[in-house]
Amino acid sequence: MNNWENFSTTVTGTTVPYNPNDQSHAITSVQAGFKKLEWLRICRIPLSLFSSEGAFPGHYWIEIINSDENNIDAHIQKARSANQTEKEIIKLGNVQSANGFRESYGWYPINSFAISIRPKLSYINLQLRGQLVYPAVQIKKEGIVNGASDSRIKKDANNYRDHTTDRKAGRNTMNNNLSKYAFDPDQYLRFSEEKINIVSNPYLPPEDNRTKEEIIQQIRNFASTFHSKHSAFWSWNNDGYDEVNCHTFLFLLLGEVGLADPIIANDQDKHFRCYFNDINCFFNLILASKAIEARRKILTNLKNLSLRLVNKN
Repeated sequence: MNNWENFSTTVTGTTVPYNPNDQSHAITSVQAGFKKLEWLRICRIPLSLFSSEGAFPGHYWIEIINSDENNIDAHIQKARSANQTEKEIIKLGNVQSANGFRESYGWYPINSFAISIRPKLSYINLQLRGQLVYPAVQIKKEGIVNGASDSRIKKDANNYRDHTTDRKAGRNTMNNNLSKYAFDPDQYLRFSEEKINIVSNPYLPPEDNRTKEEIIQQIRNFASTFHSKHSAFWSWNNDGYDEVNCHTFLFLLLGEVGLADPIIANDQDKHFRCYFNDINCFFNLILASKAIEARRKILTNLKNLSLRLVNKN
């Protein structure tokens, strides 16, 4: 028995929120029968140095909207009203509620400093760019889900922090010292929605009868095993085949969990386009490791599933 009775199977879905003058939040028409998951949000701030189409360094993450996310423990609320620091609030313990934090997941470097930079060759699409390799710089550091490292947590400790404020560290486990939910540091941006360039909802295909609870658990499982299953490092290589950053994390999550993405379907994600092209070119040169081969398969499945949203065949 599934629980989709309350979800629309109509052919039109909108990203959230919809502003007709903002093309990053455009209407997307999808094939009938696909189920829009209103309780899941894909959030994208593309990397951009000078354009309003993104920000530096940007970030991608996914949010799960739980019905109790706005519940706040009385002693936490009292401490916030007294403007206590995060360290002081953590000492109170006895966390029972979400405390306003929205469950969410993203991939971060373990800290924002001491990142190693080294020359790197990246394989690119021969037909599109007319050359085999180009020199690039790979930025690489140990990675962690939701930036929940001791060094990042320490940077928040002596400041006032709550679910509405910017922070360096989220939490990567359920029932942590701030919330019953794991959360990405950037979940606070839902209170400044205009700063998120692209917000959309994923879809399930007509034949997929998984329940909401099953999908949520699969997302949690993906996040908790990403470090051991996919990569222990965060890296950036200009959308190169071997990078593993917040973009890669989101793409692999959607592909592995089996969620169709309307942004990918409509070719609106430049990072996915370049990364997928690069990983295919590298694979075609018969140089791919098993890890790259597995990643390519997941991303191919994601693209094919997403294209079904807009293709009639």
